[in-house]
Amino acid sequence: MAARRSKALLDALATVAPGQPLREGLDRVVKASMGALIVVGDGPEVLNICSGGFLLDTAFSAQRLSELAKTDGAIILAPDASRIARANVHLVPNPNTPTTETGTRHRTAERVARSIGVPVISVSEDMAVITVYIHDDKHQLESIPAVLSRCNQALQTLERYKNRLD
Repeated sequence: MAARRSKALLDALATVAPGQPLREGLDRVVKASMGALIVVGDGPEVLNICSGGFLLDTAFSAQRLSELAKTDGAIILAPDASRIARANVHLVPNPNTPTTETGTRHRTAERVARSIGVPVISVSEDMAVITVYIHDDKHQLESIPAVLSRCNQALQTLERYKNRLD
């Protein structure tokens, strides 16, 4: 049986579902063999842990996200991911917040998500893995071809069952 996921995690996963603009941008970052750290939310709690960077306040596009991923800092999006609020931001979460991650980008993502409770997405440059963090939850996204393959297998299985019952 699948583990129960929190509503906050399910809402965060809905923003990175295949076909969503944010997912398209994340896939572009992975294809370009780049990494990224993206915070989905630009409220006061996020701005309190931001240092440096620059204000953009521009409409979101997958192309803009992949271009901004070339910078070393985090990218701050509006809560609905419709706008890019800031880029090249240094995040300074509480260093005492526990983390189980090893890479710098993933450790920062987990600490930010745990300390202020907003969705944070980390794209691993070396492993080409996208991980979504929120509160104490984390979820590693599967590639779209892997998801489609599983769907096709499930449909074929259903078709075989249907044929047996007919």
